[in-house]
Amino acid sequence: MHGAWTITAFVVLLVLGIAAVQGLVWIPIIVWLRRKRRAAGAALATAFESETVVRPPEKGVYRGATAPGYSVVNNNGLIALTTRRLVFTTVTGKMIEILSSEITGVREAKVFKAAVRGGRTHLIIQTRSGEIGFYVPNVADWINAIRTVGSGRGKS
Repeated sequence: MHGAWTITAFVVLLVLGIAAVQGLVWIPIIVWLRRKRRAAGAALATAFESETVVRPPEKGVYRGATAPGYSVVNNNGLIALTTRRLVFTTVTGKMIEILSSEITGVREAKVFKAAVRGGRTHLIIQTRSGEIGFYVPNVADWINAIRTVGSGRGKS
């Protein structure tokens, strides 16, 4: 028979072992993602050197698109708007670009592509070929900024 202290020691060592393995797995991944995010921010800053920035880079989530040619995979990253284009750079470095001249409208929606997440509101960019969805911190501010740029002005 095992004593209560033996079982307690086993459980404590098991939990510490699992935590150590988790740390060995996740710490390098988190460090790698932080480096990629910083690199994505630097790439955006470099890309915007000769453009007028309307909304500076901020955290956002790409939610997919109904328009052909856009990734179907949702991804976290940085989103920014200039007078020439809207750019989303994923944490893995992929850049999604929508020229202002391609934007036909902008709207907000609780549901996009049959998906609802935690009551968050989607920012929907409308183009001739379909829609592209994002989560951004302040949807109303983004809608106003996009409406002041290019073809999206005054459309809903």
